[in-house]
Amino acid sequence: MPEIPYGAGLAEELCMMPMQPFQVDPRLMPKIRRELPTRVKTVLGLKLLGCLLTIGGSFLVLAAFEDSSRWPEGMTAEMAHRMATLAMMSTGISLLELFGVAGTWSFKRWGVYVLAGFSMLNFVVRMHSGDTFGALLSIGSTAIAGAVVASRWEDFE
Repeated sequence: MPEIPYGAGLAEELCMMPMQPFQVDPRLMPKIRRELPTRVKTVLGLKLLGCLLTIGGSFLVLAAFEDSSRWPEGMTAEMAHRMATLAMMSTGISLLELFGVAGTWSFKRWGVYVLAGFSMLNFVVRMHSGDTFGALLSIGSTAIAGAVVASRWEDFE
């Protein structure tokens, strides 16, 4: 390593150091953030699976009610239209929830806000469609993730 003249700071020292292309000085690296706790990763993973299952279930509902010959006895066009509308709303909300999960996983505060907001909206849609168990499961997992994230809020940017 070459001699550094007196009074030279870190910037001058780095200019004098021979470095390979794409080599980074470890002193310039930002502080490494703490990782999410395992329980938050688990809950976010379950939210991810729940969203994907909701999207898949919505596509099954849309495929089942596409042809009126496959409708159950007594089902009207209005009922089928209502179920298809709820399935499409649930798909859209689940996609936005996935966006919130990704933001939360990468320590972004907006991700927590998006996840909480669209989880609440998904809760309302599921309760309206009669899926009480799925609605309570969805809101419960969001509450668990929120409680743990609140204790680590200073790590989020």
